[in-house]
Amino acid sequence: MIILVVILVFGCLVFFLRFRKRKPQEPTRDQEMTGYENRITPDDKINKAAIDSGSVGQNLAPGYEPVRDVHVSPTYEDVGLPTWAEPWNVLWDNFIVGTKVLRKGQFGEVLYGGVMIAGELCKAAIKKLQEHASPAERKIFLDEFLSMTKIGYHPNIVMLLGACQHEGELYVAMEYLPNGDLRSYLRNARSMDSEESISSDLLQFALDVAKGMQHLAATGVIHRDLAARNILLDENLVAKISDYSLSRGEDTYMQTSQTRVPARWLSLESLTSKTYTTESDVWSYGILLWEIVTAGGTPYPGIPTGVLASKLKNGYRMPKPTNCDSKIYDLMLKCWREKPDERPSFKNIVSVLTTMTENQDDQMYMIPSPRSGEQNVNINLEFEDK
Repeated sequence: MIILVVILVFGCLVFFLRFRKRKPQEPTRDQEMTGYENRITPDDKINKAAIDSGSVGQNLAPGYEPVRDVHVSPTYEDVGLPTWAEPWNVLWDNFIVGTKVLRKGQFGEVLYGGVMIAGELCKAAIKKLQEHASPAERKIFLDEFLSMTKIGYHPNIVMLLGACQHEGELYVAMEYLPNGDLRSYLRNARSMDSEESISSDLLQFALDVAKGMQHLAATGVIHRDLAARNILLDENLVAKISDYSLSRGEDTYMQTSQTRVPARWLSLESLTSKTYTTESDVWSYGILLWEIVTAGGTPYPGIPTGVLASKLKNGYRMPKPTNCDSKIYDLMLKCWREKPDERPSFKNIVSVLTTMTENQDDQMYMIPSPRSGEQNVNINLEFEDK
């Protein structure tokens, strides 16, 4: 019996040692790992070159919710997004970044591209931080992204689609709006050959923006750069607010950085004490309303920026454009009241403009300026965006 036990133990030991020396089995073809590439697979039936040709469809439901189930591939990667941004994470496999620049900002640019959502490629405007951005600029970029995640869906605010961090760069995808910015649209309308009136469009633009700003104010976001150049138009000419950036828990934001600000759109208190509130956004809305009426005119034409604050403090306000109704101009003046708490709320502005749109058949509130050789007299390019 003892001899039998010794033989069994010895046999097991030999088997164990031979097993450890065996060469690992090579993986079969089905077990091989596919290398990571930034591409859309043929199974998705998407042509990447379509992004540059502009032939990709854009199908988004009107009430589309934040992107949460966009991972159509089982592949995983460490994208490095902040924890609060995880619900908006889109894999790099599902991003297409084109070379066409749609817009350029102070420290970033917006590129034409696409993003996969639930297996469907949607056109996108992809915001990317400049390669050599400073830490402060990166923080501002992240703050803008954070603001976008908080506001939820609204038909008059540019919709966030998702984000991805790839090779140290953060890409934020927003819905693509094919008709560009409102200021360019208005200026192009000045030279239209047809006699078609866009009066109803002008008033609707104003109402669309007011509705979007009402939503931003309700969610605690201060825009700080509300202007026609930051309003984008979709395929149906619905106006949507873009480049909203300041989300604060308090009601007032005090600027301490050296970030460039657009002086001609700022309220008196923003110019003099660098404070920003929803009420200062209301002032800027009044300037935007003036831009709409004047078909993209430069605010305070002929007045140097350096003397603007003192003139406003002494009571100066832009005169009434000849082509708008007195009720529209009265709304502008209310937005430009010196005391912020005396300005109308965006809720009140929406109510006033809604009534006007319902009465358009009986009264014209905005009439496009007649075309003439003097049509560009109120555009001062040297003063814009400064």
